[in-house]
Amino acid sequence: MQAPKRPFGGAAVTRRRRGSAAFSGLLWIFGIALIAAPFLRERDNIGSYAGDFTRTSEKDVPFAEDLANYEKDFGAGLAAAIASSSEEYFGLESPWLRDTGAVDFFRIPSGRLNYQIHCVGCHAETGDGGGPAARYLNPRPRNFRKGLFKFTSTDASSRPQRRDLFQTITRGLAGSSMPEFRLVNDEKRWDLVEYVRWLSMKGEFEQLMLDDAYENEEIPDAKEIADIIIKRWHPANLRTIYPGVAETPKDQASIDRGRALFNDSNKGTCSTCHGPEGRGDGPTADKYLDDWGYPIRPRDLTAGTFRAGAEGADLYRTIAAGIKGTPMGSFEGALSPEEIWDLVHFIQSLSEKR
Repeated sequence: MQAPKRPFGGAAVTRRRRGSAAFSGLLWIFGIALIAAPFLRERDNIGSYAGDFTRTSEKDVPFAEDLANYEKDFGAGLAAAIASSSEEYFGLESPWLRDTGAVDFFRIPSGRLNYQIHCVGCHAETGDGGGPAARYLNPRPRNFRKGLFKFTSTDASSRPQRRDLFQTITRGLAGSSMPEFRLVNDEKRWDLVEYVRWLSMKGEFEQLMLDDAYENEEIPDAKEIADIIIKRWHPANLRTIYPGVAETPKDQASIDRGRALFNDSNKGTCSTCHGPEGRGDGPTADKYLDDWGYPIRPRDLTAGTFRAGAEGADLYRTIAAGIKGTPMGSFEGALSPEEIWDLVHFIQSLSEKR
């Protein structure tokens, strides 16, 4: 009996269909892998892997690696001392920490949960900025364990106020990978603020213990260092920089004075970094690192993208307080409040013109 004939080209069509299905499947797998890859990697050790193009110094070496190097050079014992004293003074069951009044413990459980949901992918479990997505981001996520936060309303020597962190979480940082979290309700954002503060205190305590041990080649006094950290972070010790006078009129005369200050090499000195027209192309623009050891360029002020906000009060605080952890220093005292307002008006005029 003769087998029924297949339609003309049937085998070829079947092969093409199979090949097309296989190719589509590969495309789907590749697409899913691209999305999931950052979150499936082992924890990024902040530039310790080979070929990290943003890593130019050893300042931001991972804490665990730094501690292991110390014990290799000076003998064991410090790691155990740091672990036990960190739990004693900054553990979430620490009576000593509760009595300082520096942390609102009622917000910590919710803060931890929301940190796991929203923050850990970039900032990591310990807050060291080495989450699984960190290596793909520029600028890098903030390392909270240094105690340094760029955009604050406090003077150069002060840690941030709670409302500074709340504002950053709420508005995000324009021009970076830090998104805004306005859709997270207010209470949860305040809980996040408290958890980040606690992570920072604990991390800064451990880092200062290690730094002191490196300097003196012996295990430091944990209580003395714990007292230093609380003094740095306690809300009662934070000095806020508000505009020294109400905003002056934003007119052409103010803008012209601001331009003169901006280009004054003895007073404003802004053009050295930002360039005479504020485009971020000054003669020293490519020579800077931040305090975490990564390259940093001055802001292109004509773009109108200001991470701490573009309102007059936001720019005033940035100029007066500086940007902590960067070469952008504080101009409080170096310039009068009226002169700072003139600079604010000139900077606003640059982006408005563009």
